[in-house]
Amino acid sequence: MKKAITIILIVLTVKAYTQDQKCKAFRVGKFSYSDPDYGDLLTERNDSIQTDAYPSMGWKITSEIKWLSDCKYQTTCIKVNNKMLESLIGAEFVIEIVQIMNNKILCRTESQGIVVEKEMTKIQSD
Repeated sequence: MKKAITIILIVLTVKAYTQDQKCKAFRVGKFSYSDPDYGDLLTERNDSIQTDAYPSMGWKITSEIKWLSDCKYQTTCIKVNNKMLESLIGAEFVIEIVQIMNNKILCRTESQGIVVEKEMTKIQSD
């Protein structure tokens, strides 16, 4: 019985490590969204800054990134280019990569008790 439990723990540890390694591939790059509700939203991210742009509306939102783990990070909005978006400054979002499918990821975003899942496609690497 102890041997079976040890084997299960080893398998789970290896699986978690593999997921973390895959998440690292999505830390930086340029991403689009599969859901048409997000329109032409493009997200560009390096290790410490994320920029969300809506080209059709001319909007740009810049956020700082704090990585909580290889698959989870927090963004804090620090700059917007439109007065209508100023209420977003200081807003925090916690995003977790919950599934990886080739060049796509399923993310769970939480802010102020609201949870949204969205699919992102990596369209360019840095």
